Amino acid sequence: MKSFLLALCATTMLILPATAEINVGVEAQKKLDIVIYNSDRALIKDSRTVNMQKGVNEIAFAGISSQIIPESVLMAGTGIRFLENNFNYDVLSYESLLEKSVGDIVTVEYMNPKTGIAEVNQAELLALNGMQPILRINGKIDSSYPGRVLFNKIPANLRAKPTLVMSVESDQTADRELTLNYMSRGLSWNANYVARLNADDTTMSLNGWVSLTNNSGTDYKKANLQVVAGDVNVVRQIMPRMLKANIAMDTAMVETAAAMGTESIGDFHLYTLPRQTDILSNQTKQVSLLSADNVGIHKTYLFDNQLKPYDEIKQVKPRVEMTFMNTAENHLGMALPRGIIRMYKEDSRGQMIFVGEDRINHTGNLEEVRLNLGTAFDISADARLIGSTQPAAGVTEKEYEITIKNGSQHNVTVTILENFNGTWRILKESQASEKPTARQAQWTVAVPAGGESKLTYQVQERVPVKHNGRLQ
Repeated sequence: MKSFLLALCATTMLILPATAEINVGVEAQKKLDIVIYNSDRALIKDSRTVNMQKGVNEIAFAGISSQIIPESVLMAGTGIRFLENNFNYDVLSYESLLEKSVGDIVTVEYMNPKTGIAEVNQAELLALNGMQPILRINGKIDSSYPGRVLFNKIPANLRAKPTLVMSVESDQTADRELTLNYMSRGLSWNANYVARLNADDTTMSLNGWVSLTNNSGTDYKKANLQVVAGDVNVVRQIMPRMLKANIAMDTAMVETAAAMGTESIGDFHLYTLPRQTDILSNQTKQVSLLSADNVGIHKTYLFDNQLKPYDEIKQVKPRVEMTFMNTAENHLGMALPRGIIRMYKEDSRGQMIFVGEDRINHTGNLEEVRLNLGTAFDISADARLIGSTQPAAGVTEKEYEITIKNGSQHNVTVTILENFNGTWRILKESQASEKPTARQAQWTVAVPAGGESKLTYQVQERVPVKHNGRLQ
């Protein structure tokens, strides 16, 4: 009797079917939310409807990111209990078919150039030399077979798309909405701005764009998109083998509908696209961030610590700086993410000409934006040392003459900024200076169109010197 029961139990175990996978593709998707960070990270929230049986279900979530961070996975849903997950990132490709078929019988085909007839044989795939198969054909080893390899089956655990297989226990048989939350690499964004200057460089129109790049190996259709500006700390670590990214990128797609809304989240800023969008694999897409007209700007020609010669220097060119305030009164006032601003201006024929670019950091409301646009062509300065004395140890007094020339057709104002050492003071000057910092003097000099202006000043610098081993 005992042996009969054991046999019956063994038979019963053999005939019980294994739990079949429930394949849940993107067609079951109900909602897709993507939040992309500056640090090549994205939070993906993928909600799908699944017909589940009471008890343990093996659910294959297909079409997820091939650069998922498996340990970040969080499953949410009512009436379920999450048991385990397995990320199968070996997807169908020629390389993976070869790798997974080592030791199997494959079909090989070779077109004989003499007869023009295809020769077909069965072969054992023994090993790989790189991606060159080593085959046993008709009892002989061939390491440089000139034909193609045909596969007789799809190896186990090889899938058409990256798939997360999860064991989930349901309290009843029912349709469940499951939300898969996970972090992924391969999705990134950056901000870019385009400015159009008016004729006299006093105002501009400014358009901002968010450029999205998808190298995650997966398409995201009808996604609700948000991006986060700010440097979120992430732990860097070496990850296991991932899919080889396709380097080729599609031409950038541009969406010019309503701009993104913004809100503050803790110490970061969140930008929300007010519509759904598609982010395709190996694609760069641009979406509108902001659009503002009549933004007031201030243009400065700056000589920054350039005009203190030992003897004489000529034709020093100033840096062209453009500044504007990020305020509501100046038609802006939203948090501006880090990015590059490119400046354009019309020529006499109405053609747009590129006049410079610079990178800005994350810029909050009420902050000033300062741009370096290069050096001026028509403005220059000559400087010479016209007097130098040393009235005491560690004390020098020097007098400079600076001539600023303006070859343009417009009156300009230049700013001269100089750094000094130790304890210093201006003894005399042809026009009053300011002291923006403890080490700097600043002069603002008006220069007429087609003319020149002069600035002279004398400065005393006192640097501590050692006397009997002590600084004095």
